[in-house]
Amino acid sequence: MLIKKLDAPRDMQIGARFETKKHGYVTVIEYYNTHTVIVAFENTGNIRSITAAKLRSGQVSDRSVPPQSSMVGEKLESVKHGVLTVVQVESENIVVLENEAGEEIRMLLPAVQKLRDRIEDESEIAKPEMPTSLSALTKRNKKTKDVNSLLKKMLTDYGK
Repeated sequence: MLIKKLDAPRDMQIGARFETKKHGYVTVIEYYNTHTVIVAFENTGNIRSITAAKLRSGQVSDRSVPPQSSMVGEKLESVKHGVLTVVQVESENIVVLENEAGEEIRMLLPAVQKLRDRIEDESEIAKPEMPTSLSALTKRNKKTKDVNSLLKKMLTDYGK
């Protein structure tokens, strides 16, 4: 079955560049329809098909790049070394980091993930407490009840 090519919208013309959230820029190679857009990653040269909506929002991932490489550029805080920036992920479990002074520091991947988890835990603590049940979500305060009862009384007394 051949896919019928449609005229591309202005932002999806061949050669258009889009920024992805984690893997740099992609260039549109071919546009078939809103469900099938062929793109090439500029940094790796890999080619992949994606929907136009995901392309516009930047939700395109390069499947040939290992997931650890998405950590590159991420800033972490260490008690011993201060603020660290991930520079590179070597082999399977060695991460090269750089501190503010420009010194290179090597850590094992589990240690870096522990630093990342600590940052995530701190951000979760700062979030306000959300309702945990449906009844807690639908509870009304006294003022709302008073206004509703007053309104109800007005409507029943109307016309008497």
